[in-house]
Amino acid sequence: MATTKYYLKKPKPNGNCLISLYFRYGTEQVVVSTNQFIKQKSWDPKNQKAKASHEAYLELNANLDRWRNEIQKIYQQRLYQKLPITPADLKPLFEREIRTDKYEAAPQKGKPGLAEFIGKYIQSVEGFKNANTIKTYRSHLKMLMEFQADTKKKSIAFNDITLDFYHDFKRFMVEVKKYNENTQNKHTGLLKFFLNEATERKENDNIEFKSRRFSTPRKDVDSIYLNEDEIKLLMKLDLSAESRLEKVRDLFIVGCFTGLRFSDLTTIQAENISPDFKYLKMKTIKTDEFLEIPIHPIVRKVMEKYKGRTPNHLPPAISNQKMNEYLKEIGEKANLSDDIALFEKKGKVRTQKKVSKFSLITSHTARRSFATNEYLAGTPSYAIMAITGHRTEKAFLTYIKVTKKQYAHQLSEIWKERFKDE
Repeated sequence: MATTKYYLKKPKPNGNCLISLYFRYGTEQVVVSTNQFIKQKSWDPKNQKAKASHEAYLELNANLDRWRNEIQKIYQQRLYQKLPITPADLKPLFEREIRTDKYEAAPQKGKPGLAEFIGKYIQSVEGFKNANTIKTYRSHLKMLMEFQADTKKKSIAFNDITLDFYHDFKRFMVEVKKYNENTQNKHTGLLKFFLNEATERKENDNIEFKSRRFSTPRKDVDSIYLNEDEIKLLMKLDLSAESRLEKVRDLFIVGCFTGLRFSDLTTIQAENISPDFKYLKMKTIKTDEFLEIPIHPIVRKVMEKYKGRTPNHLPPAISNQKMNEYLKEIGEKANLSDDIALFEKKGKVRTQKKVSKFSLITSHTARRSFATNEYLAGTPSYAIMAITGHRTEKAFLTYIKVTKKQYAHQLSEIWKERFKDE
């Protein structure tokens, strides 16, 4: 179990003690100086914080809490990304988070262009953000450089980003890159994300991108969910002769009854599970939110199956890419072959094709299935949202896959129960 503690060094002649952070995991330890000093009498060792007698104690305690959370987050992310976690690898990352005085960027002559800013931003968050997120950022930067070359510009200055720029950018994505609507919207959203980051960091003062006409219209994606009967079909499959598929199926089932993202599902530690096996308590990697999820009886059965085989009593994790590949194979074996209509629009051309449902199953299908099935079963939206992390009911209802027919049936059942004595 990884722990973060603060300890005081020996007092200096003036009575001040340096606060050091000690991060322990397994048999390893990383020690980082916080460059913060405090009198021994003003330190509360039990609660790991400064007493009210210390000047600026509120600010110091806020920093201590933030550093503790960020250090844990860095460690969990590297576990998830399967990156080295030796003390030599972790210490510079921890210092970079805590000792900002050592890692201040040198002042720049003039402001960087858009592509230069994005490149430096990516460098600054590597090791902190999910590997797939970094990959997405790099892909966007590559496309932006291609657009820059297409417009014969040496650099795109922030002041160049006007509505005319936006229309040229959209034209490039449609006519040159042949992107569909979802990919266009993804890149427009990323562009606005980086422009917001640049604005926050005082690198950009052009806010024309905030215009409503500089829009990223939302479009429903071609995603599916599995209903409870379909999940039961997966559970009944005899995969004992194919352990690679059996483990993936079991992990997917856990996802269907916890609602966790793949990144969280595959980094559950033994200490995240309550001793009585009734609750799962953890912080999410993507949003850094604390979750407390009741362990479903079906999940408990999976844990009993893997008890003694893995440290966390759950199927071993594999890469997201491999899991998605195996899930399609499992779905086909379970005969989840309903026809699903897919619509795609490139430019002004809209096409339709039909595919079998199993070909659309991914690791994320488990999370969407959890949210949709719980909603249809009558679980209050706020209870589901507390687990999925959706901040508004509008966003949640957009996320789940409920048809108008299902809504009508749900209302009919409510009326039937309400007026059963009339």
